[in-house]
Amino acid sequence: MGRNRRTQLLINEFQGKLLWRFTAYWVFYQFTLWNFLFAWQVLREGPGNPIEQYGRFCASSYPMLFVLVFVVPFFAWDAAKFSHRVAGPIYRVQQTLRRVIDNEPVRLVSLRTNDELTEFADQVNAMLLALEDRGAVTIDRPKTKRGDDMTPGSAVNEWNRNIDDTITIDTV
Repeated sequence: MGRNRRTQLLINEFQGKLLWRFTAYWVFYQFTLWNFLFAWQVLREGPGNPIEQYGRFCASSYPMLFVLVFVVPFFAWDAAKFSHRVAGPIYRVQQTLRRVIDNEPVRLVSLRTNDELTEFADQVNAMLLALEDRGAVTIDRPKTKRGDDMTPGSAVNEWNRNIDDTITIDTV
């Protein structure tokens, strides 16, 4: 990618499809609503010249179109922003899986604070840890200046792995 992903509105095909679908549904809804309201006005007024009735309808209902023009960009922006919270985790998991396939060291999947799919990322991380235990994958953990393992929760994970070997409880 030539541009920084953070400056792009849509970072993958999924987001484009989602935004397109949202826009298509919204346009269809507005078209249907507009025509339903016109038909309702014709039913209230009774038979007459349809062109004149449509002109009166447009003259009395044009503020709805202004609202449409002002609200749609906000909805589209919000939908794109929300889709980032879904597409970002999918992208990170895809990158991790590519590294596993290429037999390269991987990092555990970490998500941003407001990202969705956290349970999915946790399951992928659990799978990676299980694969590491079997020697099938190497997890690249960031190191501190002292060389300590900095993976979030890694001390707890290591402790949980070894707890059966180090602690025995005698019952009386």
